[in-house]
Amino acid sequence: MYVGRIVVIGGTRGRAWVGYRVSSRSFPNRRARVRGDLVLVSPLNPQDLERNPYIAYNAIRVAGRAAVVANGTQADMIAEKINDGTRPLEAIAFSLTAFGYERDELDTPRIAGAVMGGRGWLGISRKDEIRVKEFDLTGGGAFMVATYEKTEFEEVAVAGGDAEEVARAAFDLPFERPVCSAAAFDDGGFSLAAYNPKPQEILKPKV
Repeated sequence: MYVGRIVVIGGTRGRAWVGYRVSSRSFPNRRARVRGDLVLVSPLNPQDLERNPYIAYNAIRVAGRAAVVANGTQADMIAEKINDGTRPLEAIAFSLTAFGYERDELDTPRIAGAVMGGRGWLGISRKDEIRVKEFDLTGGGAFMVATYEKTEFEEVAVAGGDAEEVARAAFDLPFERPVCSAAAFDDGGFSLAAYNPKPQEILKPKV
């Protein structure tokens, strides 16, 4: 099943985290890079941006005691709102309303998530609806939303004891066309990780 981009939030032993995976049919030549307190997703060939301006963005941002994850530039607005004192639920709702869905040939939804303390939030902006929901992560577990097929908020089997393990677990989700992944893990301050597999691993089919 092809689900496009994936946002995941979760908790491990009382520590909250966010995960992100790029899955792509049209632009698989991308990578995730940690840059300070954010993770940037961008194409290996900058000329690809002329074909689609949506393929480069900050996928993860640290905002004080919160970490934000999203499939587009809405991550920046959400992080700025949280830094200004807005609750994550309202910050996600406001930003998804302001940006709306992506105006591409597929009307791709914008998705987003955030964690702070023992709470987590997921949101999606589709052509016909905008939804945001809060989750209790103190007992562990993980929840996801994707741009296609898996557009409802649902529990998912992703776990890890640090950012590297969460990023790899997000990449290994059993959905088609994985490209790269990233994560932020609250270990007393958010640590970030990016996972960029070798080309042959990208092409290996998932079962």
